Amino acid sequence: MGYLPWALFAMVTYGLTAVLLKLAFRGISPALGLVVANVAVVAVGLGWMAVVGAGAARGLGANAATAWLALAAVVLSASIMTYYKALSLGPASVVVPIFALSMTIAVVLGFLVLGEPVKPVRVAGIGFAALSILLLTR
Repeated sequence: MGYLPWALFAMVTYGLTAVLLKLAFRGISPALGLVVANVAVVAVGLGWMAVVGAGAARGLGANAATAWLALAAVVLSASIMTYYKALSLGPASVVVPIFALSMTIAVVLGFLVLGEPVKPVRVAGIGFAALSILLLTR
């Protein structure tokens, strides 16, 4: 299976996650939500590695890939922590679209850092995404 079905599934489930978290934050703190959700993520990750087998840990060690992974883990932790806090304080209909603008940062960094092709339609997409967030947060 290609990347598109996985991306679509991730989009739907991440959208559902925001609503479920907002409901949970009515009765628990975002800090507790962060711990519980990430313990579940670790459990699922370990299960996935068990299914994939010994090759799942290939490449882990004192190398650039592991350093990038560690940095990504720190940044992801900060992202999720602040997202949960914002979601606990503000309306999901505003917080989630702002958070979703992270995709424009990934696209721009894809151009600048990863050398992905800059196409006019992608640049227009970034502009439309920003405009949609502006309209959704009004």
